[in-house]
Amino acid sequence: YSRRIKNIKRKNNENLEKQRTQKDLLETELKALRSQMNPHFIFNSINSIQDLILKEDTDASYDFIVLFAELVRNTLNYSNQDFIPFDKEIEFLNVYLSLEKLRFKDEFSYQIETNGIQGILVPSLLVQPFIENALLHGLLHREGLKKLSIRFELDEELTCVIEDNGVGRAKSREIQERQASGHKSFALEAINKRLELINHQNNQNAGYTIEDLISDNKAIGTRVTIKLPFKRIY
Repeated sequence: YSRRIKNIKRKNNENLEKQRTQKDLLETELKALRSQMNPHFIFNSINSIQDLILKEDTDASYDFIVLFAELVRNTLNYSNQDFIPFDKEIEFLNVYLSLEKLRFKDEFSYQIETNGIQGILVPSLLVQPFIENALLHGLLHREGLKKLSIRFELDEELTCVIEDNGVGRAKSREIQERQASGHKSFALEAINKRLELINHQNNQNAGYTIEDLISDNKAIGTRVTIKLPFKRIY
């Protein structure tokens, strides 16, 4: 009986150690993914600053650098945190979109609706890559006013809906093939892996869908619906 008890305890300790090791591995992978995304993100911002400097747009360059500094500071602060307060995530998105507004000027407008959500934590820096994709693949190729809408809704689940009036996925692919850019969405690859790890770590079912917005058999934009994991602060 004593030997059996000892064996059970030993196996339980081994299982606990295995679980701790697996959790540490997941946390390490999440941190590695965020560290991969940050240089990619910063590189795009530096390119935008370079474009403004080459155009000799001094005022816009200064404003961009000030916002960029704030963005980098927030990125460094949040990148080592799995979850951050919802209002901090919205603040981060506003700074990022302000930078894009400086780049596109009057040709770009955006709005963020939070519907009074408060008292929750969300995964840090998870929504921004979807917004970046909307700008890069949909809105960048559109002539005239480029519109972006971001709406958060909280019920039993936290949902983020991102809509743009860009050229749509098919047209975007056509343009990429014509330009022979061979661009592959690094950000979404990282997001897919990160969501997989978050779901595994927190036993949740986060994910996203992407669909074209169609009118008269013509693409008039794209909608991304993201089901986000969240934690209540109290």
